[in-house]
Amino acid sequence: MLNLSEIDLGSTLLSSFILIGFIATAFVFVRIMIIGINYVKVNYLKEEGDEKDKKKSESKSKGFF
Repeated sequence: MLNLSEIDLGSTLLSSFILIGFIATAFVFVRIMIIGINYVKVNYLKEEGDEKDKKKSESKSKGFF
């Protein structure tokens, strides 16, 4: 078993923080991708719904809408 004096504490802490940083960066990228996908979905469905509403309203009314 390793003695406490043989373990380099600074190297261990640095490695731990680097690993935590990589994991946090991965979570950030996944979250940004999810937000981007939802943004595209909402805007695409909104435009598609607006086009349907415009087509229906044009055929039904002859007013300002």
